[in-house]
Amino acid sequence: MNLRSIRVRLAALYTLLSAVAVIALAIVAVRVGTERIEDGAVREAELVISDVSIRRSQDVEQSPSNTWLVHIDGDEVWEDDFEGDTWVEPPLYTVGAEAIEYDVSYTRFEQDDTAYLVYGKKVNDTESLVTAVDLTYYSDRASSLRLRMTLAAAGAVVGIAVVGWFVSGRSLAPIRAANTRQRDFIADAAHELRTPLAVIRASSSQALSKRREAEDYVEALTEIDSAAENAGAAVSELLELARIDSGQFNPRLAPLRLDLLAEEVVAGIRVDGCELDVEAGAAITVDADYALLHHAVGNVVRNAAARASMVSVRTLVDGKRAIIEVADDGPGFPPELLADVFDRFRRGDTRGSSGLGLAIARSIIAAHKGGAEASNRDAEGGAIVRLWLPATDRRR
Repeated sequence: MNLRSIRVRLAALYTLLSAVAVIALAIVAVRVGTERIEDGAVREAELVISDVSIRRSQDVEQSPSNTWLVHIDGDEVWEDDFEGDTWVEPPLYTVGAEAIEYDVSYTRFEQDDTAYLVYGKKVNDTESLVTAVDLTYYSDRASSLRLRMTLAAAGAVVGIAVVGWFVSGRSLAPIRAANTRQRDFIADAAHELRTPLAVIRASSSQALSKRREAEDYVEALTEIDSAAENAGAAVSELLELARIDSGQFNPRLAPLRLDLLAEEVVAGIRVDGCELDVEAGAAITVDADYALLHHAVGNVVRNAAARASMVSVRTLVDGKRAIIEVADDGPGFPPELLADVFDRFRRGDTRGSSGLGLAIARSIIAAHKGGAEASNRDAEGGAIVRLWLPATDRRR
């Protein structure tokens, strides 16, 4: 799976969809803004016509630029420019006639590469006032608006592309992490199984290389049996982790006495050269899956017993946490591995089994909404592992 290619496609799709939306919004904004700018030209023309109308009603002399009184009465047609400056020749009679008929009329026309708005307003049944407004200022404003919106849209699309690249990367991070874990898991599993398989092959090849005494065959078969047992245990633990990772892992919760569970685990483990002890404590009840929690605690206790001569197990309550604490007098965790002791295949020595026991224990505890902690005993030596779950209010 090429995650980079997927990331590029996701970012491109996100950018494309967002760009369509941004461009559509920009087009709407330009249209609305342009209409408002053009409305400004209409308002200017209305002000000119209004001013001329007021002055005419007061018989005040006036000479407005590019403004005419248009008279249309049958065949009698003429215009009066109020003796003002005129430098354009708009369609006066067309606009004037429409203004007389519809009260107001306006249109655009160009002369000498300059655009004008020609606006007409009815005075009476035969006359209308017509003015021409230069649209250069308004056209410049509209062009400036289009340029600003274009730059803003382009900047937004670039920003969206950057955000899309970042978001797609964040979205794919869990998949990337899962792929990394999968590769590491396969590599570690292959490494873990390579050793017992090598032992099996070496022992069987040596036994079959020539005729030997019965005792030699027994020794070779013993080595093969031990290696096969280790490989089988590793495979079982790998399958269990695979089941946990696949989501097919639903603890069946029921009220459970944590203190009694600790006693059962200790009573069921026997390790040569190691003494196991459980400290009697108060009754502590949690909601947990008995089989899974028994397996998790057993993994921790066996891991400690493989490296110590004395292992002590106790239960306690710390606030809202019900805790099983496993302490031993062994060498403790290597300082450089202390932060990663619950990771898969993390081992500081060759004792124990596959290095999956603590990882499985933490996964089981996490499924119960709990946690796992590990530390070294500074003064006395040895290691301490704590598994905690949410405590309930039940007491038995």
